[in-house]
Amino acid sequence: MSTTAAPVSSDLEINMRATAEGFVHSFDGRWAPGATMRYRAPECEHSMLPATLGLGTTKQNNQEWAAHFKRLDGLVTNAKTTVHDYLAVPSELRAVCRTSLDADTPVGPYHNDYVWFFTFDGTGQSVVSITEFVDSKAGATLLGKLNEAGLLQTH
Repeated sequence: MSTTAAPVSSDLEINMRATAEGFVHSFDGRWAPGATMRYRAPECEHSMLPATLGLGTTKQNNQEWAAHFKRLDGLVTNAKTTVHDYLAVPSELRAVCRTSLDADTPVGPYHNDYVWFFTFDGTGQSVVSITEFVDSKAGATLLGKLNEAGLLQTH
């Protein structure tokens, strides 16, 4: 019986994975825009897909993204992120992570699925580009219910 040694991970690979997982788990608990900022480089750009979300493919800088996300501040609670898949290409400073999230909201339970495409700085400790692919139906349903309840306008 032969055994094959597991490949040794480099510091870069370890940093990239820790940063990616830290970022996606920063949505755990109560949603607040500041929680994710510690993983984002100052020049980080964030885009959301698919285009049916109505956000286009415009990349938002940290301040724009935080302002967009702020309207959900405190409305999503008890969130729990599960990482299902992670794949990295350290030589390109890129990784992809598939996650799901379950949470409570004032309008009922929320579940969504995400695929995150990350590009990292040279150390793997900060994200310089994020493309977030989200289940648009689940997201639109939540936003619609929050809007109907008057929570997005008054929050």
